[in-house]
Amino acid sequence: MAMLPQIRIHSAYASLSADGHDALVVVYSALDNAALVGAAAAGWASAIEPLAKADKGFGSSVVLVPAPSVGGGRLVLSPTGSLDDDTDDVRKIAAAVKSGVARAIEAGATQPAILLVPRLPAPGAVPDADYSRWVEVALLAALAASYVTLVVREHRAATAGDAAVLEKLTSIDLVVEGAADAAALAEAARRVAAIEAGRRLALDMGYGDPERMTPRNCAQAIKTAVADIPGIEYQEVTDLDVIKAEYPLLYNSARASFSEERTRPCVVKLEYRSPAQADVKEHLYLVGKGVTYDTGGISLKTGGSMRGMSRDKLGACGAAGFVLATGLARERALNISCILALERNSIGPNSLLPDEVVVSRAGVRVLINDTDAEGRLVMTDPVAECRERILAARAAGCTTPAAICTIATLTGHVIRAYGPYGATVANGPARGAGLDRRLAAAGLAYGDPFENSIMRREDHQFVRGRTDREDVYQSNSSPSSMTDRGHQYPAAFIIKAAGLDKHSLGAGPHAAIPFVHVDIAGSAEEADVPGLGLPAITGSPVATFAGAFWTA
Repeated sequence: MAMLPQIRIHSAYASLSADGHDALVVVYSALDNAALVGAAAAGWASAIEPLAKADKGFGSSVVLVPAPSVGGGRLVLSPTGSLDDDTDDVRKIAAAVKSGVARAIEAGATQPAILLVPRLPAPGAVPDADYSRWVEVALLAALAASYVTLVVREHRAATAGDAAVLEKLTSIDLVVEGAADAAALAEAARRVAAIEAGRRLALDMGYGDPERMTPRNCAQAIKTAVADIPGIEYQEVTDLDVIKAEYPLLYNSARASFSEERTRPCVVKLEYRSPAQADVKEHLYLVGKGVTYDTGGISLKTGGSMRGMSRDKLGACGAAGFVLATGLARERALNISCILALERNSIGPNSLLPDEVVVSRAGVRVLINDTDAEGRLVMTDPVAECRERILAARAAGCTTPAAICTIATLTGHVIRAYGPYGATVANGPARGAGLDRRLAAAGLAYGDPFENSIMRREDHQFVRGRTDREDVYQSNSSPSSMTDRGHQYPAAFIIKAAGLDKHSLGAGPHAAIPFVHVDIAGSAEEADVPGLGLPAITGSPVATFAGAFWTA
């Protein structure tokens, strides 16, 4: 995994040394507050004034200005625009920082300083915005501009050797002008370093093509990343007989991949234990969908829709990244049990077939209608295992609150419904505990907004078995994007097939188990597609989960 640039935090521009940085990126909301930092701006006035006179639009977009008074002679002005209008939120700060740093890198900078002087709205002034984590969001954006993908790092290392550039920046000086709490800034930098390390694990795996990141290679990448991280234990299951017995839905979904060892399925288990068990307030059970390539199986994807299906593992990537970040942060209030179901949904003589009935780990008979709806299959038995473990812990006297979350790039429907936003679908106990809204609030603060979808009776009725041959239907045979409630009803399937229907609100408070399905098909990739290439990967929802489950 790539090393992060050195991060230095300052509360005043005056504390910067001109020879410690080679570009100054100024992030502001309006040029009139590029009176910015008073005396400092006076040194830029002679450079800015001619451009401002010649260009009516000067200051409304990113611009590089030669300025001898700043480090490297490079002054980059990057405006956020308004921050207090109806639809404004912290992502405008992230976009300004990332664009400004990218421009500095393009100009040749490797050690930029970033001066943050946006005019923030008063807390609560914008109903659907939260600027409480704006410094962390800004630093994460700068780090995103610096990141070089694993496949590029490996290519450069192979072709350029020791001279290879494996990271765009060597250091970042972040200046939050007028910040009064130095300890809070240092804590923000610490959190960001952990979040970014987790996000980079997710990105490294996500950008790997289907041969670079086969199920076993994904497992190896995770194993390497978490090695020697205090509090994290790693385990993998590769024996097909064990997978067949313990994860029958995963086993049958992956059958066509068995002919080649490198494409066979793998289950990775990660356990994070707080260094202070007395401080633990909750235990999160996390399940990630890791389909390293999705052909659709025998329900073959056609019409070019197989393109980009190497990204169908991003749920598992994000889950693994969050566990790594939590270990690096040494989070005290949380334990995590994470199961990642890794497979290639191949096509061949041994493919899973529509009309088959497969019995889940929970003993539920599942009628297969569409082998391209494999994500819910591979996650269901791990969810059943989490259910078993929660019940066993309760039977042993454990009173720590526990919840289950699935993370997956599951449906095209969520993109049709919400565009570039992820969605949560929660059962009654999770809704009652506000867990889905907690995730949405954290996403808003970290610039990764989520929509809260509500599960309805129609979702459960849709998948309910109609004959004596099955207990539950896995799906219909139409694309999710052409199906009413196409991203909600898969959560109802998981609940039924994993046995979680026995742990709803009606089971009572002692038997109920909160469950949230998190569909990141919209948020895991950026909306813009670069020509014929694949979209950039965002690292969602690593920061969101950190915001939701770490202590403040």
